[in-house]
Amino acid sequence: MKLFGWGGKASKRAIAAAPAPASPAAAADAPSPPTPDQALALLREGNQAFLRGEGNLGHVRVEDLNPLQGGQHPIATVVACADSRTPPTILFNQGFGRLFSIRVAGNTVDRRGLSSIVYAVKHLACPLVVVMGHTGCGAVAAAEAIVDGTSPLDPSLEEMIVPIIPAVLDARRSGAADVAVRAVEENARRVAEKLKTADVAMAGAIAEGRLKVVAAVKQMQTGEVIFLDL
Repeated sequence: MKLFGWGGKASKRAIAAAPAPASPAAAADAPSPPTPDQALALLREGNQAFLRGEGNLGHVRVEDLNPLQGGQHPIATVVACADSRTPPTILFNQGFGRLFSIRVAGNTVDRRGLSSIVYAVKHLACPLVVVMGHTGCGAVAAAEAIVDGTSPLDPSLEEMIVPIIPAVLDARRSGAADVAVRAVEENARRVAEKLKTADVAMAGAIAEGRLKVVAAVKQMQTGEVIFLDL
């Protein structure tokens, strides 16, 4: 299996099938999106508030959905692991309408995931994409076991595990003190780097300064989200 193994007619059909952008009248009422750096700062501030125990999600009410009926304007797209201990809205202290979330075990991206990200960037003007792994990731551990030869590859998990193996190999070659943590970091980095050139619309938004794609790792014991290579 190849990460982002799609293109040509398939990619054109996927984009064509995406929901149409908002009407000019609705777009005129839409709030101006934050810059990529402003969005990143909001996520960092939100995670710090969560760590201090000052999260505001306990105050989220169903009434908060009312102003969102006309559309959504997320400040960030978060590609996160499906692990139940890594919910982006809680970790970043964000309520309804703030995060466009794509979650799959191992935080990799297939062609449907890429279409979702492109939709958020192209039609929702999302200024930031965060690929967030986490320490203690079971999908990464499974990939390590395959590399070590201590476990056979379960065919039913192939699409989850195989895209992570290159990150494990990179971690082994790095000489890092904690290879397991390094593998998680490398996996997030690799996915983020591939996203930067995986679609023309995203590459163009990056070139124009309207989009930033970054990698991050959530620390399982503390809940802190560390952004990599910034």
